[in-house]
Amino acid sequence: MVQVIETCNQKKREQFMNIIVVENPEWADALNQKCISFNKIINWKIEYILEIVASVNTLSFSTALKSLSTEQLESFFQKVSHQDRKKFEISIQESTANPNEISASVVKVISETRNLFVQGSLKFDKVDPALAIPDGYEAQLGKNEQNRGSEVALIFDGPALNFNLGDSAGAASGGSPGAVVGGDVDKLQKRLTLLTKELQNLKTENQVMKDKLEKIKKIA
Repeated sequence: MVQVIETCNQKKREQFMNIIVVENPEWADALNQKCISFNKIINWKIEYILEIVASVNTLSFSTALKSLSTEQLESFFQKVSHQDRKKFEISIQESTANPNEISASVVKVISETRNLFVQGSLKFDKVDPALAIPDGYEAQLGKNEQNRGSEVALIFDGPALNFNLGDSAGAASGGSPGAVVGGDVDKLQKRLTLLTKELQNLKTENQVMKDKLEKIKKIA
């Protein structure tokens, strides 16, 4: 789920997170904390940023920089050497990337950054400890959710989402579990169907943008 959200463009990411906030605020907070964002990246130490630049190339990173406000960009430039700043500025000035290409570059930087963590080139404990996902983290979040009167466990496997609801609520009322939570289950199932379709669409759109960016890079 973290990786799916990370590879959404900004608009889709906000729409998707708004849905999760309504369904489960605790999971929304956890996802915001654990997801890599471009704003997080540019606030890391310069040695880690330069390692990311080396992985994605200066053109892609410079294109992603065009997503920043003037203040954010200047703050980033304060971290780099005069030589690197000049290199970025020239690349930004020469770039004719449109908003979709800029968004695709941001996604590419985030995706490659996640790969660096997976490969071990970057370490969470050194770069950004808040991004680390400890063992059993999902189960702990499920245990913390008590407001529905039943334990909810969320298991994410790619685009598929599965909700397993315990029967404590039904047992407590003396009736059958399904009779008590059936309405909620139906609502969750409908929401899951919509979320699954949305995730599939997001992956397709993201791949199209990545392919387009790669073609542009080859032409350049």
